[in-house]
Amino acid sequence: MKDPHSRLAEWFEKHWGEKLPANGDIDLFGTFGIEGDDASEFMDEFGARFGIDGENYLWYFHHREEGTNFGAIFFKPPYARVQRIPITPNILIEAIETKEWPLRYPAHHAPTVRWDIRANLLLLVIPVVLLALWLWQGSVR
Repeated sequence: MKDPHSRLAEWFEKHWGEKLPANGDIDLFGTFGIEGDDASEFMDEFGARFGIDGENYLWYFHHREEGTNFGAIFFKPPYARVQRIPITPNILIEAIETKEWPLRYPAHHAPTVRWDIRANLLLLVIPVVLLALWLWQGSVR
């Protein structure tokens, strides 16, 4: 059986199409521009491939979300509330060896409601409602 580093290197090259850097402390997400949906997919496939219990994994410490978040102008999203922690080959190798997510995150307050997302919905719904009212008013005349 191959050692965890070799298994990770093989999977990384197959999944990401790049060679795993030799430096075990390199920031993989930062180096390869892994963000949003790509980062979520990366971690989901990593966990599935190596049988990692990812229950303790907190995405917002490692990457941003996909897309534009206008609500973030008014309310900080989770990733803007914490200091970013890089995902490194050493962290992934430790996860492979222990079969669980090895990081213990600093104390922080995660909001129970995503006000930034709710603001996005309002910014979308209000113009649609106003347009519908304008169209309805025009058809009543």
